[in-house]
Amino acid sequence: MKIKDVIECLKEEGTWVRWNRCTRDRVLLGDDDQEVKKIGVCWVATNKVIEQALKKEINFIISHENIFYTTGTHLETKLVESIEYKKELLSKGNICVYRCHDVWDSIPEYGVSDVWAKKLGFDFKDRVINSYYQHADIPKQTVSELATHVANVLKVDGEEGVYVFGDVNKEVSHLAMGTGAATNIFDMLEFNPDVVICGPCFNYANYGIMAAKSAETISELTNIPAFAIMSQECEKAIETYKDKVTILKMPKKGGIGLNESLSAMCEYAKMLVDKKDTAEFLEKHAY
Repeated sequence: MKIKDVIECLKEEGTWVRWNRCTRDRVLLGDDDQEVKKIGVCWVATNKVIEQALKKEINFIISHENIFYTTGTHLETKLVESIEYKKELLSKGNICVYRCHDVWDSIPEYGVSDVWAKKLGFDFKDRVINSYYQHADIPKQTVSELATHVANVLKVDGEEGVYVFGDVNKEVSHLAMGTGAATNIFDMLEFNPDVVICGPCFNYANYGIMAAKSAETISELTNIPAFAIMSQECEKAIETYKDKVTILKMPKKGGIGLNESLSAMCEYAKMLVDKKDTAEFLEKHAY
């Protein structure tokens, strides 16, 4: 069997993927017309993974994430050198790397969404095949107790804990989750949330525009309060939407004051839910 035959099998499984329009699933490097010797599967093909593949004589790596994270051509020299070194390693073993993302996320039972739901141990409702969203009625417990449960579940995967924002003593009995960066805000509206937070966007300009526009649309079409949060580097989004929707301040990625801004984000969301006066708060925290 050739590598391209394995890829075709994955494509046949992914009936929900828009193969002719837009997909992340593609050969990232190497020849897919060669015979398969051994297959390696990983979350992301790091240098260490590739070195292990060379030792085990693996010539086909299926990686969930992109192995070359670059945007544009204005790149740090060290990053370029790292990319070239990775390509050299792959070429040394004539290794073909295929990114299996859109199929892997949603494939029934074995995909990211279903595995994550199963690990949590709650009775989630049946998920639509091309959806990242699931919800479940859970035993009444505090946010703190729920967070502890999630953290314990993740320990076997090497995670040391989870972040919690908001009132940890609040009791909850209905859980909704969306897995992955592709989470669609408008699909999540079906769960009738109390408030929608679009962001945090950090200093990603296009993300800032998308978040602000989403907040505006939600505010216009529903009675659900929505707001965005981004750093001052998202100049275009702030200038265009600050008079239409609330945009909270935050530092750029790696900047100082992240914890404070995220705490303010949660505080503002709680104020909206409780229908409190936000004028003084916004004077300090909004653009």
